[in-house]
Amino acid sequence: MLKQVPAPDHVIALMLDGKLTGEGVEKYHSILEKKLQQHAQIGIYVDLTRLTDMSANALIEGTKADLQLFSHLKQLHRCAFVSDKEWPHTLVTFAQLIFPVLELKVFPSEQNEEALQWAAQTHATPVVRQPAIRFLPTSKTNVLAFEINGLITSEEMPNAIKQLEGFFAAHDKVRLLNRMKYFAGFDPSILMQSSLISMKLSAMNKLERYAIVGAPNWMGKIIGVINPIFADIDMQTFSADQEEAAWIWLGAELTE
Repeated sequence: MLKQVPAPDHVIALMLDGKLTGEGVEKYHSILEKKLQQHAQIGIYVDLTRLTDMSANALIEGTKADLQLFSHLKQLHRCAFVSDKEWPHTLVTFAQLIFPVLELKVFPSEQNEEALQWAAQTHATPVVRQPAIRFLPTSKTNVLAFEINGLITSEEMPNAIKQLEGFFAAHDKVRLLNRMKYFAGFDPSILMQSSLISMKLSAMNKLERYAIVGAPNWMGKIIGVINPIFADIDMQTFSADQEEAAWIWLGAELTE
């Protein structure tokens, strides 16, 4: 069962009691739509201390609601979860690695009031970020290089995709170098941009070699797992101090 609890009007404050069903998630979805229309910024507070189970239909409906939320992340400020169990901490830790644009935090049950206050806090002024993607000049026309430094936002993606699509269209076979100076994740709403899918398909058809320099350890492990799946694409990771070796492997040079 899903219950609303008293909170400031810009906060979605919920308590999950017993088994969460699809009907409960639909109720949350209705509340979410209303809050998004009424407020420039919203916070979310969810008390999980009484949650005992979740139906399959709840998982399906919850996924639908999450996908809708991805397209409104600029309005979402903080998500606070109240629980004395370990699994919410694990999920939040993973989510912060992938979607650091979200402020997520788990509070113990005795700090439920502090959790609600934290979720209700809003930004006084909009956060302005510099573009995280910067393209680098190379010595070969069929080798494209770019640097990632910070959080990849949805605003910068259309321009980046446009440059990548133009590059793929100009060559039969291409090679890429991705220098990861500092990867702070990406805005999940990027996944809703349809042009991203067509760009990925173009890359899979034409990409020969993909060098990733300075990838975090966890990302390197993921790349090692998925690399055999794409037999026509040779992906290799290099540490930050091995960038010269990456350029040699690609058969090109940095010209800046």
